[in-house]
Amino acid sequence: MAQDHSCDHHGVPFRSLSDHLAAVLAVGKPTATRTVATEESAGLVLAADARANLPVPPFSNSAMDGFLVRAADLPAGDSPWELPVSGDIPAGQTPVDVAPGTAVRIMTGAPTPVNTEGLMVVPVEDTNVPAGAVALPDKVVITTAHHDRTHIRHRGENCQVGDIIAHTGTVIDAGVIASLLSTGVTSVEAYDRPTVAVISAGDELVASVDSVDQLRPGTIPDSNRPMLAELLREQGVAKVRSVVVNDNAATFRKQLDALSRECDLVVTSGGVSAGAFDVVKEALTNPAASGATDMWFGPVQIQPGKPQGLGRVNGTPVICLPGNPVSSFVCFYLFVMPLVRVLSGIPPQAAAQQARLMLPSHDHIKAPKGRDLFIPCAIDWTEGDVHPVIPGGMGSHFVASLVGISAIIHLPLDHGKTQPGDLVPVILLKV
Repeated sequence: MAQDHSCDHHGVPFRSLSDHLAAVLAVGKPTATRTVATEESAGLVLAADARANLPVPPFSNSAMDGFLVRAADLPAGDSPWELPVSGDIPAGQTPVDVAPGTAVRIMTGAPTPVNTEGLMVVPVEDTNVPAGAVALPDKVVITTAHHDRTHIRHRGENCQVGDIIAHTGTVIDAGVIASLLSTGVTSVEAYDRPTVAVISAGDELVASVDSVDQLRPGTIPDSNRPMLAELLREQGVAKVRSVVVNDNAATFRKQLDALSRECDLVVTSGGVSAGAFDVVKEALTNPAASGATDMWFGPVQIQPGKPQGLGRVNGTPVICLPGNPVSSFVCFYLFVMPLVRVLSGIPPQAAAQQARLMLPSHDHIKAPKGRDLFIPCAIDWTEGDVHPVIPGGMGSHFVASLVGISAIIHLPLDHGKTQPGDLVPVILLKV
């Protein structure tokens, strides 16, 4: 009998990658909002449109170092023109009127008179006055005049009071802060950074050790919990709570109940397959799991990371990842990171976006039938030969293969074989 690739070997239907991602995004809601000083808002997400309180520029000013003159005093065809210099306008000073038949030296950014009609700035390079720190001359000889270029930046030409500077859902970075402050926006309404709990599950897990002699038979160091905690910190979460629980469903439920009341998201690692001791799945699908709603456990059409779990406990999203380190690493970027972005206030469609490149493979890769394949890799940025570099080990248990990883190759469902030189989609993790 032919194998049914629409179900796993227990008969549980597969979810597609896109369907599971949509389900993940749907369980998240943005955190509470607060008013934050603009200078202290980096990394937060706007919860309301930020509108300008000042026009930009706030006053008409010179775009060049040079001389402010009346265009009528430079009739075409009569060059050069000599004009007496009647004043000086450094940046930060009040404007000076330009009398007919005179010139006023002006610096870049210095204010022009409010009424700029008929005025123009002649760049210092088009005069007989040397550039730089020189004394104010009595006269200036203007050698060239371009009447179609006034070199004056007019008040409000970049934006007016009330214009939207940054929309709801914008991640605030250095450029956004500069734009907001230049338009008089000194505080913004932004979403709080989410708090996240990470739970590693398994009797086999022990704290960090530095010698095999410190490991009891059958135990391994817990690497997933600190790895996931650090990945979450890199995403800017406010606080990460991380704990290890053994394979006891009651203990797990008690810990999960407490953390779900304290945090905006709970991420679990391990215990989601179909084994006899998979405590996470057992605890959350048991009728005694009070507070657990909309829980789903099943296979997703990806490799690594097929077993997944998702739902809510006490209204808090819970996302359950497999225990293999590479699986957890890959699934963090596929599912946890987009969910953290939604909790942070980024709209779901934007939260799911990934930075991708098409790069030539240097390897033979055979994709599995019926699954999207994800391979952590580094990028060799050698000029003229940019390509992904796959580490020696590719198994989902091979945590040492994560050293130096900066990208993930994604071969879509039923991609088939990839030969060296074939272009493959690569998700950039660090951009």
